[in-house]
Amino acid sequence: MRFIILLKFIAFKFKKAASTNKNFKKFLLGHECRIVIKTKDEKKGRRFLFKDGKFSTDTILDEYDAAMVWNDAKRGFNAMRKGEDGIQDALANHLAGIEGSLHSFSWFGAALNFVME
Repeated sequence: MRFIILLKFIAFKFKKAASTNKNFKKFLLGHECRIVIKTKDEKKGRRFLFKDGKFSTDTILDEYDAAMVWNDAKRGFNAMRKGEDGIQDALANHLAGIEGSLHSFSWFGAALNFVME
């Protein structure tokens, strides 16, 4: 449950920044991608969509440009709440993996850093 709440919180931060932050609106322009963060069993997750300078989110987990796939929700929550260091550590220890376009996922990481500051 905490994993889903964390993903909804991230979606809230993106939605708020996309509607109120001029610099983030500029950051979004010209970037289109679909990013999924999910568990390996695909039972929990969220898709983050960036298109035409807008942000939206849904729960379609099998259509994406890049995905972060966690072994399980508990490990995903624990690593993601630690931020970039926790995610890097999880990737290094094979608790998570990246699928799809590394470029899209790198851009998403920059967008995430932007809204979480």
